[in-house]
Amino acid sequence: MSPKVSIVTAYRNAAAYLRQAIESVLAQSVGEWELLLVDDRSTDHGPDIAADYARLDKRIRLLSTTPGRTGAAAARNLGLEQARGEFVAFLDADDLLVPDKLECELALASEHPDAALITGAARWWHPGREQADWIDAVQHVATGAHQPPALLNDLILLNRDEVPCICAVLVRRDAVRAVGGFEERLALYEDQSLWVKLFARYPAVLGRHLTSIYRQHDQSTSAAAEGSGDYHRMRVHPARAEFLDWTERYLGNEGRLGPSRRALRIARALVSGSLAGLTPGERLGYLGLRIERLRRRVAARLRHSGRGKAALGPVIE
Repeated sequence: MSPKVSIVTAYRNAAAYLRQAIESVLAQSVGEWELLLVDDRSTDHGPDIAADYARLDKRIRLLSTTPGRTGAAAARNLGLEQARGEFVAFLDADDLLVPDKLECELALASEHPDAALITGAARWWHPGREQADWIDAVQHVATGAHQPPALLNDLILLNRDEVPCICAVLVRRDAVRAVGGFEERLALYEDQSLWVKLFARYPAVLGRHLTSIYRQHDQSTSAAAEGSGDYHRMRVHPARAEFLDWTERYLGNEGRLGPSRRALRIARALVSGSLAGLTPGERLGYLGLRIERLRRRVAARLRHSGRGKAALGPVIE
């Protein structure tokens, strides 16, 4: 019998964390899952750890990328191609699922059978500095079902609330395959490329339930991108402009650009700092978002200094 959910975990040199990630899947309150462990050219003993678990539990399957097709997006797409579940969840090797993640989201999926994506909150975990932890539950965008392209505009383009973490979603496999999976040409924002595709075409459900533990550490992809200057969570960075270029091309090619033109114009202004080409109403929206982002930056600094509250609202850029 096919599993209800396929969980895709792509990993590369993640031996220090992989056991914890797998154990968090084994601890799920529902057992109708399969775990696809996709080795993306690891050189440590991570594949040995994966093989040990696969021998112990037949629900765990092992996959490997090929030399000509590597990277996080390619590895996840390989998992999607092999997935047998009606739904797919994603878990990076350095993150953890909370025990009732699948149970909560399967219930929401049952309540909303037309929704292609269900998402909730993640705890941003700073091991050894837990006073800096926070939960990215939505505060400005309403919970519940949203028709396309509402969440594309509000979350992805305008960043009015936290963009879903890769480990915080449950998606319908058929919908993901219909839109082509993750965009492998993007070195950064490859996770958001899938959210763009789904939010543009299908209803989605936004919840406040806790889904996962998102580990923050110096060896993560986002930390490496910040170190190189390609990305910064709280400041303008080159990868954001490139992602907006891709998003506009994708929506144009799909004939879905019209409902997102206004949000795209404001998103580009937030990157460039130029208000040229914005209508008076768009300028007001731009200024409101700038003020909100300043508030969030202050909240982030307080959290990192240990003087803020662990569950303060999201900081997005």
